Amino acid sequence: MRPAQLASLIALGAIWGSSFLFMKIAVPAFGPAMMMGGRIGIAAVTLTLFARCFRKSLPRGNQWKPAVITGIFYAALPLVLWGYAAQSLSVSLLSIINATAPLFATALSLMRLAGHESQRPGVRGLAGLALGFVGVAVLVRGEDFHAGAMPVLAIAAAFAASMLYGAISLYNQTAKIADPYSNVLGALWVATLVMAPLMAMFPLRESPPAGAWISVAALGVLCTAIAYVMYFRLIEQIGAAPTLTVTYLIPLFGVLWGVMFLDERIGVHHVAGAGMILAGIALVAKARRNSAG
Repeated sequence: MRPAQLASLIALGAIWGSSFLFMKIAVPAFGPAMMMGGRIGIAAVTLTLFARCFRKSLPRGNQWKPAVITGIFYAALPLVLWGYAAQSLSVSLLSIINATAPLFATALSLMRLAGHESQRPGVRGLAGLALGFVGVAVLVRGEDFHAGAMPVLAIAAAFAASMLYGAISLYNQTAKIADPYSNVLGALWVATLVMAPLMAMFPLRESPPAGAWISVAALGVLCTAIAYVMYFRLIEQIGAAPTLTVTYLIPLFGVLWGVMFLDERIGVHHVAGAGMILAGIALVAKARRNSAG
């Protein structure tokens, strides 16, 4: 990996890690539906403008099916869940939970491949999966639920969003997607249409402050449109597996931004849980590489 590519990978982790900071800033004024509807709509328009430069277009014919599934279950629904969770949870906790998506993908894959022993991960993969979910238990157990039911529901929403990410990543491995850029572009427009009635149900009651508007714009342009362009270019340059190491960077930057800009405090359970989750992901990834080789 060249220095410029490594710098791009780190920048991508920093950008996606900052998305939870922008959510936390914007959600009190916008609410989950308006915040994420704005993010998705801005991203769809921005990627459409980028499409002219990259000579890309919307999906055609049968390619709309994966775009619709991705738009609903990878964009609209999980982002609303993240927005709901951001009302109660810290940036640090949100970014760490986001890192569990590969664990959910592996667990769902095991369920799907039940009975196919040749395709099961080895002992190392199962150990990684177990370690990762022990980390989840440590993370959740360390949280303070004395404030009522809202934090419990928020954590459940965040994990549900992460599980959807894992499920769609598995779907995309088997779906026949001719052009990932076109698929994401179509998915964002589908998600925009899905979010429109939800946004109408929860309109703004007062004008948000400038910081909230800037955060929503940053979510759409920087954390979605530009981040996806960077992501696809890195896949072309260094391959999918090295690019997916960004999974390890997102929680690190999420925690950093939360501490720097919102004065969040990091507990022992955050460090221990995140360490176990990331170590589990590393074991699962290594097991997959060995089985593929």
